[in-house]
Amino acid sequence: MSNAAGAKASREEEIAFLIMENVLGVDIQLADACAGDRKPDGAWIYPDQNGRRGIVEVTSPPDKKILKEWAQAKRDGEPQSESGSIPLRYNELDRYCMELLAADWAKLLDEPADERHLFLFGRSHRVQSYLNRLSDEFADGKTEAVGDLNLQENLSSVWFRGRATRDQPWDTRVWVARFQAGSGWHRYVVEIDERLLPSPNSGIADDKVPAGLRHPKRRSA
Repeated sequence: MSNAAGAKASREEEIAFLIMENVLGVDIQLADACAGDRKPDGAWIYPDQNGRRGIVEVTSPPDKKILKEWAQAKRDGEPQSESGSIPLRYNELDRYCMELLAADWAKLLDEPADERHLFLFGRSHRVQSYLNRLSDEFADGKTEAVGDLNLQENLSSVWFRGRATRDQPWDTRVWVARFQAGSGWHRYVVEIDERLLPSPNSGIADDKVPAGLRHPKRRSA
């Protein structure tokens, strides 16, 4: 996702940045505010690690058709829905992830860095239903078995945003799966304060947070 000069992080970028900051213990800056498509979305320097630099691109399958339908439904005052069946693909989640990573939209820019991350999310229920399963837990606390991913050589980690639940008026719990080169799958649950996020896309959804209560982090100079 790219940003025009002087822009703030988008809602999806901010969710990704807050999750990664919580897990990695870093401070992520908006890297592409003045560079558009020529830069990754976020960058950081690890504290106490000799200036190691990390970058991340936050992206998703475009799903332009369903977004257009949802925007029209909002204008018409109709419920937003998504039709069609979703193949189960049980025991094929690793293959599905590799199909996502092979798409042109999932390519990380060739930006010099010690660590290079991709953070993926789904706009449609069809895509998000698969990503949810990467971090969903069964009643016994176990997760669905997922094979290792064959990441391209210069990619350090791929993050997959999963299910989210609202616990309190502003608190949301987000489940996340991460495949890290060299150590495999990791799963996390991160709490996010809705007031720290930008408003949702007004063409798709109404903002239920009262005006003046949102205070997203400043991430650019």
